[in-house]
Amino acid sequence: MPFPMLRMGSFGDVVETLQEALNLWTKSAKPQLDVDGAFGPKTDGKVREFQSRSNLVPDGIVGPASWQALQPLVDQILTLAGPPQSDLEAGERIAAAASSALGVFGWGGAPVVPNKFSLKIAAAICADPTDPLRPRQGGTSLMSIFQLAGAKGVYSGRCPTISQRAVQLWQQTSGDARAARNNEDLPAWCGIFCYYVYRCAGIDLGGWINHNSNVASGKFRKMSDPAQAFRGCIGVEDGINPGGRNHHFIVMQNSEGTISSIDGNSFGPINGDFSAGVKSVIAPKTYSHQKLKQNSAYFLFPNLA
Repeated sequence: MPFPMLRMGSFGDVVETLQEALNLWTKSAKPQLDVDGAFGPKTDGKVREFQSRSNLVPDGIVGPASWQALQPLVDQILTLAGPPQSDLEAGERIAAAASSALGVFGWGGAPVVPNKFSLKIAAAICADPTDPLRPRQGGTSLMSIFQLAGAKGVYSGRCPTISQRAVQLWQQTSGDARAARNNEDLPAWCGIFCYYVYRCAGIDLGGWINHNSNVASGKFRKMSDPAQAFRGCIGVEDGINPGGRNHHFIVMQNSEGTISSIDGNSFGPINGDFSAGVKSVIAPKTYSHQKLKQNSAYFLFPNLA
């Protein structure tokens, strides 16, 4: 969900999320909060404690910087609910987690506007080229996704910043450019995003690093017909270009020959706009069954048993 600014006097479900996240914070010297959805003095005190320990202004106002620092704790909340007990429950949880990620880290169909203080991800660009550290747009958000998804640690460490050469490599789609980018910067992270969504939904498959063995060992059921795909499946568009890499996405809806999805490592947030190169964002997309069949797509869903 998109997280609004909170302060003393705020109330509702988002305050409950804040209270649950603060209760997961192990460095606190204060007692656990009652998860009652009311932002009172005790919640205010714990917010200020967290802000102070996170090198933020301890003003008790939970805005973008505080939510960004809290994000790894927020991501854990759904996982603590335990694994889903049915395909239907799993699909709804997965869809909710994907929608939440889109709301927090996506652009909502608006153009990418670089801002090094923003949570919103555009992994292919620098948020502030004048900053000697060259922060990646939404790099700390991306790092939390990589970490929770169980991606290789070396890649998580590269998320916060981006070199000028890496920006250039992200604008190219050749196999050589991808190999160089993997070596110097980040891999395509569409599958990593899917594992992040699954982990947020309480489905732990051991991390993206184990994906190939998960498929081979039967931890997923596999469907080749797009008509069989349902809410919460991971779609895999295979062989988009000769020698190209697979593209992964979360199926949100399948109706009348069209699949609606939420994709990580997608092109720009404005649908169908490829003019500015590979922006590498989280965005909604649609796929026709016909196109998916042409691209040898298949679909995966976890065997919950």
